[in-house]
Amino acid sequence: MPDINTFLDAEKLATLVNTDPFLLFFGSFFIVIGFSAFTTPKSWNEFIDLFVENDVLSLVMGVFMLPISLSIIVFYNSWDPFASLVLMVIGYLAFVKTLILLLKPKLIQSALNTQFVRKWIWLDGVSGILLGGVLLFL
Repeated sequence: MPDINTFLDAEKLATLVNTDPFLLFFGSFFIVIGFSAFTTPKSWNEFIDLFVENDVLSLVMGVFMLPISLSIIVFYNSWDPFASLVLMVIGYLAFVKTLILLLKPKLIQSALNTQFVRKWIWLDGVSGILLGGVLLFL
């Protein structure tokens, strides 16, 4: 049976995690995607190949990203805590990326068609985990 100190420490740890639903959602999302880059790098490289070869995937990704980026910008719109600032910057950058995907998909496809992106896929994993941690704990 756990002692009272263990319970109190777990309660303290729970208060460190943000309670904002947007921050919880996107923090968890980025952590899972970050770990995915480590556990399935071959699948990510295959996805990049498909994305570069098929223009229609740019449109599909743009259509899916548009409501997500707009929901951050329109419904969240909080700049006060640091994690909220990070999420708002992500929202605006995602909106710009969405516009590029929908209006000029070849720009992103040509950027992904480089050996640099494929070689450093693990860096995407690290950045996803760090970004998720910032959204969850700061």
